[in-house]
Amino acid sequence: MPELDQVCIRIYAALVRAPHSSAEDVGASTGFPPAVVREHLADLAQLRLVVHSVGRWSAADPRVAAHELLDPVEERLRAEHRAAGTALRRVAELRQAFMELDPLHREGRRIASRTGGVEVLIGRDAAGAAMLASALEAAAEMVVMHPPADPGGRALDQEAAQRDLAVAERGLRLRGLYAHTALPDLELRSHVDRLARLGGEVRTMATPFAHMVVFDDRVAYLVHQAGDEDGPDGTCTIVTRDPTVVRYLKDLFETAWRDGTPVQADERGYGEALDEVHRMVAELLAEGLKDETAARQMGVSVRSFRRHVAALNSGLGAESRFQAGVAAARSGLLP
Repeated sequence: MPELDQVCIRIYAALVRAPHSSAEDVGASTGFPPAVVREHLADLAQLRLVVHSVGRWSAADPRVAAHELLDPVEERLRAEHRAAGTALRRVAELRQAFMELDPLHREGRRIASRTGGVEVLIGRDAAGAAMLASALEAAAEMVVMHPPADPGGRALDQEAAQRDLAVAERGLRLRGLYAHTALPDLELRSHVDRLARLGGEVRTMATPFAHMVVFDDRVAYLVHQAGDEDGPDGTCTIVTRDPTVVRYLKDLFETAWRDGTPVQADERGYGEALDEVHRMVAELLAEGLKDETAARQMGVSVRSFRRHVAALNSGLGAESRFQAGVAAARSGLLP
C-alpha cells in the first residue's frame, strides 16, 4: 500500500480546489514536474483518494476511500488478532499441562537412579529429546565429543546443533571436540562460527574415541551407532547419572581436550590441524590398510582419502606410497 506523503497531500489539495484537472494542470498549480505528479496520482488512485475519467482527475471523498480500502484490512487484522489470542491461550494451557507432568517425570528419573543410575534410549529421536531436556536444565556447562562421521555422512545433525545453541544462548560454557577430518564440512564450520560468537569453544583431535555428551558433571550420554537391533536408525544411547561414572567420563574428555587443536572462528579448511591430518594419513599408509578401510577410519570418503595421500606425497616429494612412508618416518610424521 502506497504512503500518503506530503507531495500526495498537496496534489490531493490541488484537485479539491480544481476538480477535473489534468496532470499538467496539477503540475502547474503545485510546481511539481508532470512526471512526479503522474507518479503520485497513481499512488492516490491505489489509495482510492482520486478518480480518473477521460484524462482528468478529481479528488474522492476520503471517508468513502477509508471505508472501501481500510475497513476490510482492519477487519482481517482483527480476525487474525482474535485467532492469535486463541492460539496463545491454547499454548499457555498446554504449557501448564506439560508442567503439571514434570513432577511425574522427575520421580521416574529418581526411581531409575536408585535402581542403578543407567537408562537406555533406543533411536535418535528419544536421545535427542532427552539431551535437549538436559541442555535446558543445565546450570553451568556442556561438553561434547563427536567421533568421525561415516563417509558421506553429516558431521553435525540438526538435533545436535539445536542442543548446542540451547546451551550457548543461555550463556553457559560449551566445549566441543570433533575429528580433524570434520573441519572442511561447511555446515559444521558455520555452526562453529555461530558458537564462537556466543562464547562456545571447539577443538579437534585425530580420532575422538567416543560419542558422548556430559552436562554439569551430573548426567552423561554415550551414543552408540550399531545395527537395526538398536532401533530403526541404528542408534542406542546409554544415559547415566552415577556421579563416579559421570566424573570418569568427564575426566576422559578433559584429557582429550588438553591435547586438542583449537579451531578459530571464520577459519576455513583444516587450519592448524593440517599436520595432524597428514600424520593420520601417513600412519594409515604405514599400516598397509586398503584405501576403503583407511578412509572409514578417518571418517572421509575414499576419494578424499586419496586426495590426502596425493597432498602428502607432494609435500614430502614422494612419487609412491612406499617413498611417502620412508619420507614421513624421516620427517618425524611417524613415531
